[in-house]
Amino acid sequence: MTKAIPAKSAKSPDHEAREERLFWESMTKEGSEVELRYARDLPGDAPAFIIRHLMEFEEDVSRFCFDGGKNLVLDAGCGNGNLLMHALRLYPGSVFDYVGIDFSRNMLDRAAARTRGMSRVHLVQGGLASLPFKDGSFDHLISSGVLTCLSSMEEAEAALAEFGRVLSFGGMLTVDFFNSRSPTTLMRRLCGERMDPPEYISPKAFRGLLEGAGFKPFSAKGFDFKPCQGYLFMSRLRLFDPCFIQERFSRIVESAIQPRIPALSRFGYRIYVSSWKDSA
Repeated sequence: MTKAIPAKSAKSPDHEAREERLFWESMTKEGSEVELRYARDLPGDAPAFIIRHLMEFEEDVSRFCFDGGKNLVLDAGCGNGNLLMHALRLYPGSVFDYVGIDFSRNMLDRAAARTRGMSRVHLVQGGLASLPFKDGSFDHLISSGVLTCLSSMEEAEAALAEFGRVLSFGGMLTVDFFNSRSPTTLMRRLCGERMDPPEYISPKAFRGLLEGAGFKPFSAKGFDFKPCQGYLFMSRLRLFDPCFIQERFSRIVESAIQPRIPALSRFGYRIYVSSWKDSA
């Protein structure tokens, strides 16, 4: 389950950043699941099973990201607020102030429309390179599908440094990455695709990246255990798997097997990691 984003190329980081911004600003899809379609850039004929599968995925991600959230929470790269809306439903008794920041005005407008009247929700337009917040402002920071869009390891390191700057000591960070050691990734590499960091990185290397930025990882949850490319990569070849056997298999691993065997998370295509800020 991956967000459909422009493919990486040999273009300059500035050019890639402009293309990324244009991509999100130009999204105009409509439909009964309009917000999910916005967040995932799903084709108009996406089957109902895929819609349901992705909704369950986002609910699980929100549960993992917001679990333990307290006081002031920053969502860095909040998009149209999908994870927040799930969190408000999953944790109705939780009391936290939420700040969402995103570079896309289009996506922030969507988030603002969904959270209109919520006094504890604040939305800001900005980027990760220089977060417009004071040092130690937040107790909890989540960033989903953001580091994977950056064009270099230097940008990823700079983003993590900014996350550490705005988090209070002992604050919690939850971020994700695409696993370069997953079966899906290895299969795609065999097919000749480039799997460059920071979009693709091994669990060990990602842990080192977090520790180098002053974080202490303590929990991980993997998603997407398909052995081969699934619907989002093979929508034009869906006749090869019309019953979505791979997606069904992955969902069973995510919901029924991984909770009993947490070590399986390292084989997921997409992995979310929670860490404590371990240095002042």
